[in-house]
Order: sequence, then structure tokens, then C-alpha cells
Amino acid sequence: MTTRQRATGAVIAVVGALGVTASGYLDWLGGRDATEIPLERLFQTSPVGTPSSYWNSMALALAVVGLLGVLGAVLLSRFVLTLGWLIGVATLALWIVMTVNDDSLSVSSGDMQAGVWICGVALLVFLAGIIGMGRGQRAREEPTERVDPVPPPPPA
Repeated sequence: MTTRQRATGAVIAVVGALGVTASGYLDWLGGRDATEIPLERLFQTSPVGTPSSYWNSMALALAVVGLLGVLGAVLLSRFVLTLGWLIGVATLALWIVMTVNDDSLSVSSGDMQAGVWICGVALLVFLAGIIGMGRGQRAREEPTERVDPVPPPPPA
């Protein structure tokens, strides 16, 4: 895999990561975007009110995905990109599970608004970019042949 192919995969991954971050500013459920959803919502089914600041909102986790996506693309690091992707998937999955399990809400897939769907699609684009980067240098190295030692001469 050439550096050009790795760079192309990294650009695709960064587009996905920035899409995840952008989804935080679109409506997710009931006209609320991720900046209005508290971070605690990812771990509690009961409503917890509104976040006191951006740093306590779910948008923070989505912004970290964008930051790791850009950093991983600059470094051409699949590890950093995969870490960002995992944070994005965990955020989306936890939010969906906790929202569906909330007894005070009646939620169906039709109630989820553009932010949720764009986040999901952007995560798929992010994953396609990571896969498109290919494996690292170690995967390209050809295995060396094993050379057995020469047996000692027979006794005379």
C-alpha cells in the first residue's frame, strides 16, 4: 500500500470524523442538539436536565472524535483514527440505548432526527477511510525464510 493510498484513506476518515462532529450541532431528538444533551445521558436512563456548559454536553464527545480524526489523518495513524471511531460509536450506541430504555420517553426510529442519522452515516464513512488506509508496513514485509543450521559432521 503506497503512501498516496494511505493518505486517501486518511482524508476519507477525516471527512467522516468531521461529519460526526458536525452532527452534534443538528437536532437529535425532540428538537434538541447534542449541545443540549448532558454527557451523563450516556450512562443514565433518567432525564438529568440540561448541561451547565458545552464541556458537560454530549457534543464534547463528538468534538473529541473530530479532533482525533484530524490528528490521526495528519499522523497517518490507524490507531488514533480507530480510537476516535470507537469513541464515536460508543457515544452513538450509548445514547440510543439509554434513550430507548428511558421509561418517560416513547421513542421510535422515526423520532430520531437528522443528527443521529448523519452521525451514523459519518461513522460508516470514517470506518471506510480507516479500512481504505490498509495495513501498516509490517503487513507488507515478506516473511524471511528460515534457515536450518548445518548438522554436525558424522563421527569418524
